[in-house]
Amino acid sequence: MSDSMWQGGGVDLDAYLTRVGYEGDVAADLFTLRGLHTAHVDAIAFDNLDALLGRTAVPLDLDSVQEKIVRRGRGGWCLEQVVLMAAVLDRIGFTFTAFAGRTRIRTGSRFGPALHVALCVELDGELWLHDVSFGAFGPHEPIQLAENARLDGDWSFDLVREPSGEHVLRFLRPEGPAELYGFTTDVRYPSDFELLNHFCLTHPRSPFNHRMILQRTQPEVRHLLAGTVLTEIRPGEPATVRELDEAETLSAPEEIFGITLEPGDIQVLRKTLAGP
Repeated sequence: MSDSMWQGGGVDLDAYLTRVGYEGDVAADLFTLRGLHTAHVDAIAFDNLDALLGRTAVPLDLDSVQEKIVRRGRGGWCLEQVVLMAAVLDRIGFTFTAFAGRTRIRTGSRFGPALHVALCVELDGELWLHDVSFGAFGPHEPIQLAENARLDGDWSFDLVREPSGEHVLRFLRPEGPAELYGFTTDVRYPSDFELLNHFCLTHPRSPFNHRMILQRTQPEVRHLLAGTVLTEIRPGEPATVRELDEAETLSAPEEIFGITLEPGDIQVLRKTLAGP
């Protein structure tokens, strides 16, 4: 991909690597791709808080995304994180494209809008699904984009191909496989991200603009906060769900998800939780 599209020349690579805690050299190889993926999802949460803080825009230009996620210690929703990750991979020298997926988990439908975006990386003639922004249910490292591919371990995933031609990424859980999203590898561009971003921020059917949604994937536990309901997922165990009180909900961004907020932001969130 050209630098003009993914802006690799504009990314502060050292600051990003410090933010995610990645140590060592980087190169356009599978070892680096895996290491960056795991470090990113461990350190950077899915965070829709700007939509609840009265922000009229969620900028997707690289400077704004770096300022928010890298320098201020915030998370971001998938579009912001993909802009950042794409710039990092471009700077290192990876070859990749972006695609969009239709989320299935929590929606009960396979025909919703294709709001989720991720990357397809080409290495040595093989394709890898590189998705750092799906949140608590997403993969912790790349999975090969191939027929009947599997990623096994404490957290297991597979890819299945449907008769329609769509690939489906599944999270393999004790209670059975959970379909995360369906996708094709049709190429999407940063200009497409702007349209999806506008929908996520403003549309009445957007899942991201009316309640707090925070997600984080760590090696031993995954967390999802939707409104005031916290879900914890551990390897090989059924998920646990509990309701948080106001104090727990307001402290969750920092204490559970590693998100740095300004005191004024917390006050706004308190009013949002209180309702009209």
